[in-house]
Amino acid sequence: MSQIFGMIEQVRDQAERVISAAAMAALDFVYPPECLLCGDEVDSSGPAFCGKCQSKIKPRLKDECPRCGAPVGSYADLTDGCGQCRRESFAFDRVIRLGIYDGDMRQACLRAKARGGSGLSRGLAASLVNEKRSLFEQLAPDLVVPIPEHWTRRLLHSHYAAETVSREIARQLHVRWTRTTLTKIRRTPKQATSPTPIRRRQQQGSFGIRRAADISGKSILLVDDILTTGSTANAAARTLKQSGAKQIVVAVIAVSPLRK
Repeated sequence: MSQIFGMIEQVRDQAERVISAAAMAALDFVYPPECLLCGDEVDSSGPAFCGKCQSKIKPRLKDECPRCGAPVGSYADLTDGCGQCRRESFAFDRVIRLGIYDGDMRQACLRAKARGGSGLSRGLAASLVNEKRSLFEQLAPDLVVPIPEHWTRRLLHSHYAAETVSREIARQLHVRWTRTTLTKIRRTPKQATSPTPIRRRQQQGSFGIRRAADISGKSILLVDDILTTGSTANAAARTLKQSGAKQIVVAVIAVSPLRK
């Protein structure tokens, strides 16, 4: 059954790029829109997830640290960040996230990363904007930029979650999107099992700015799918700030509940 859902998703992905809104309506008639997580039918004019799945991916704790996105208690002192980030030095100014990277949200993020996960990535991005639209509009970014991957890794993957998520956020907010301003100039090891100090060293000097890019004085929304230790986002934000960016806000689908 999951293979059928994947085939339908691929058909819809291709159709969105090449056919008109009227033809998309006809496609919805043949293949009624389905919840991107469980496959139940949903209203084509509504959210991409059914009510049950929406409740699964929503944050269990509403309060969060604006500096790192970590869940916090209602009475936490966040003047200089929370207990997880207060002693950290970040080049980015704040984090906006949808949820916490565990349980159902973790499974959703892993599926969004996988081949055929572009539709789920867009659905999660749309949910993020819907949940935090007023905050995005208040920050008024000039550019939306994805955390880039090295070109040698891009050759192996037709879908890159950070890019798909960022493009959908830009579309929802009507903000300019660019994937060429920030580049990954050095291939780094996969970081999932590396301690934080090693992650930081691995990312140092790994990003660059395209020579023709002018980001001086710009407010940039830097997008990834998941924020774990913040090492990658921090290195990317530092590169952008060194090139003149005024403000860097990191937007992600989920943040790790504990960062060590």
